[in-house]
Amino acid sequence: MESGRHRETAAIISTLKIQPARQRNLPSQVKEGIELVSKASRKKSEEGKTKGASSIRAKKRRRTKGPSEKIRSLAAMSLASKVGYLKIDDLLEPESFETAALINEQLPRRKFKQGATIYPTGRNENVIFLIKSGSVNVVRPSKVGRRFSVTRLEAGIMFGEMPLVGQTMLGAHAEAAESAEVVVINQSSMEKIISDNMTAVNIMRRIGPRLVDSEKQRERAAFQPVTARIASLLMKRANKNNQVVGFTHQEMADELGVYRETVTNALAELKQDRFIAIGRKRIDILDPEALAKLDSF
Repeated sequence: MESGRHRETAAIISTLKIQPARQRNLPSQVKEGIELVSKASRKKSEEGKTKGASSIRAKKRRRTKGPSEKIRSLAAMSLASKVGYLKIDDLLEPESFETAALINEQLPRRKFKQGATIYPTGRNENVIFLIKSGSVNVVRPSKVGRRFSVTRLEAGIMFGEMPLVGQTMLGAHAEAAESAEVVVINQSSMEKIISDNMTAVNIMRRIGPRLVDSEKQRERAAFQPVTARIASLLMKRANKNNQVVGFTHQEMADELGVYRETVTNALAELKQDRFIAIGRKRIDILDPEALAKLDSF
């Protein structure tokens, strides 16, 4: 009942547009009504300001919170193709006797027990490790205390931090998955290794295409929607029958650096436009020209 009276009083005051100077001549009940309405208005205004300030603080907290756990996991999975892709057998020719002797006989070796940290070394240096025996787990720690598994490297694979040969760990750590022995290759030793002309050529054969592909991916990520990037990936992975076989949505997501759900939605769009047909563990490209147009700028 009281609230109804207050509303009526407020409506009367609003209609009459009573000025403060004239309020002295009004009846006492009307004055009380004016005071109550004024207090209610101030309270509502203060509540609005408090709510607005809380919302701003909440937004600031969200912006400064950092990446979500899902983003951190996605970033870790994307490292699998970027760390430990150089193999010693890909670099050395059968007749590279001197280089093989340098690696196998002259360079220092270190042994690590299971679980021991191999990289980072605790020193600010460029160094490459060649796994001679055992295996190594690559993990990526997060600032919130979680550890994300990246990949497992076997004997014969090289890993570490050395821009000279396009190697980086991108913040990942390497630990012995079992008892392991590694060859330690510093910058000067690597320069001796690549002084062998054929070894240098083989390194460029491995790194050159990756550099070009990396630049293409950066350009697509900056300027193309996900659907166009997936179209490009499908064209790249298709066989001579215009089929992509055994390539899961998760693998596509890992390669593109996006969520699996994003890939699934984009494929559904391509299917709806009849550019592709989706079967069991297989994608048929129905309109290669349309996919090629999506991939072009």
